[in-house]
Amino acid sequence: MWFGTEDALVQFDGNEWRALTRKDGLPTDDIRAIITRRDGTLWVAGYGGMASLDNGRIRSWTEKDGLASNTIRTLYEDADAVLWIGTYDGGLSRFQNGRFTSYTVREGLANNGVFQILEDSRGNLWMSSNRGIHRANRNELNRFAAGAASRIFSVSYGKRDGMRNAECNGGLMPAGIKAQDGTLWFPTQDGVAVVEPEKLLRSPPPPPVMIESYAIDGLPGTLHPSLALKPGSENLEIHYTAPSLINSERIRFRYRLEGLDTDWVDADTRRTAYYSHLPPGNYTFRVTAAHSDGAWNPDAARLSFGVLPPFYRTWWFTLSLWITGLSVLWMAFRYRYRQLERARAVQQAFSRRLITSQENERKRLAAEIHDSLGQRLVIIKNLASQFLKNSGSSPREPGKVDEISEECSLAIEEVREISYNLRPYQLDRLGLRNAVLALVRTAAKATSAKLDADVDDIDLFFPREAEINFYRIVQECLTNVVKHSEATGVHLDVRRDDDNLSLAVRDNGKGFAAGVSNGDPAKGGFGLQGIRERAQLLGGQADIHTSPGRGTTISIHFSAKGLRNGT
Repeated sequence: MWFGTEDALVQFDGNEWRALTRKDGLPTDDIRAIITRRDGTLWVAGYGGMASLDNGRIRSWTEKDGLASNTIRTLYEDADAVLWIGTYDGGLSRFQNGRFTSYTVREGLANNGVFQILEDSRGNLWMSSNRGIHRANRNELNRFAAGAASRIFSVSYGKRDGMRNAECNGGLMPAGIKAQDGTLWFPTQDGVAVVEPEKLLRSPPPPPVMIESYAIDGLPGTLHPSLALKPGSENLEIHYTAPSLINSERIRFRYRLEGLDTDWVDADTRRTAYYSHLPPGNYTFRVTAAHSDGAWNPDAARLSFGVLPPFYRTWWFTLSLWITGLSVLWMAFRYRYRQLERARAVQQAFSRRLITSQENERKRLAAEIHDSLGQRLVIIKNLASQFLKNSGSSPREPGKVDEISEECSLAIEEVREISYNLRPYQLDRLGLRNAVLALVRTAAKATSAKLDADVDDIDLFFPREAEINFYRIVQECLTNVVKHSEATGVHLDVRRDDDNLSLAVRDNGKGFAAGVSNGDPAKGGFGLQGIRERAQLLGGQADIHTSPGRGTTISIHFSAKGLRNGT
């Protein structure tokens, strides 16, 4: 025989007494509940924890191991060998396979006090507490423990259900019994409460549901089909009820706002739904009811309404913002584009003036060198020749005079070449086509490469003052070929077709890497960049195709329209 006392667990085997305490491995000396489980082990619990005794081996559990509370008042093992532990104020614990699951008011239990646990024939666990008797379905509790449910449902009974006093007695097991006829007996502060589960669980049909009224920001409104909340409405209250003559205060409700709530909201016995700061849109409010231990009414009450958006969230306002934003972006783009166009025009005008001034200066220098220095050298040469003629056949130093005449001839050729480079006389006297052909002949003399040219009649295509730019482009192209390409073959092609003119210079030389210019302004050349700039001034676009070892092709296309825009 086993006795639970406030000081120890006492064993009497018919001959001698033995006391077990915390020194022997128990979690507490105050033993309040004792049961023998189906496997033959003895389980004891009290104010300090729970322990099992098996062939003299003691194992204990406390809150640290997962118990809902150390103040245990009752133990119960169901038909599935699941152990249920009732506590004074920590709720209900379930223990199976070394794992605890706890149920409190937070999980849906009606009260955290569990003084005694009795099971009826339908699998409901009935539990007593300081505030009445409450029950929960065992299968529903198991589903919660398995993670298949997020909450449990329990029903509480008190004085309104017929109890003389809702405060039940407990503290020592058993604090209630199940009689042979299935009735459940619980001691209270004012007599015994007897529960007849078979009669109590005959549920009436679910009550009808109706929506009574609503209020917006505390101001009541009238229900009508075209209900709409104006912009700026903060809080919405919907009041509903379920008329019933059977425990109407225990009727449970759940509701859902379609368009916002993803699942039903359990309102318990509350008869008001609250929503705040609803976004604009259309909604349907649905609410249904059930008795405390019955099924939900399938016919839910409905209320449809809309929430009007503020003007800044309407489609027309959004569209106007887009239009305004796009307009601002377009105006900013146009403004920036005009700025760039003006800057480009200023740059082109500056380049044009600079090149024109350079060409004018070259023209002046060429004229002065040719007309003054060149003429003087010619006079010196003629005087030397005349001196030789007048001196007869025995001049004192005929070799010196011949040397002077020869040097004058070389100087005259150099002056003519310098004058030609500064300002080609063919351009002014013979026209652009002949000037280009003369340039080709001069370049052919300076290289061993085969140089041929096809040049259409391009005279009068460019304005007179702009022809020098085209001439300089061809000059720079041929100069680059002669100096840098190491080519064996060069072809110049100038074609004119009505209002279009194209220039192409191709060689089979060594080429160069993209982005590398052969021109060096410090050495007298303006390079590829100069070709591009002069082409732009003439309204053309220069394309340069080259790669190391594959030669170079420079092609430029001019149009009469682009020429007018460029000049």
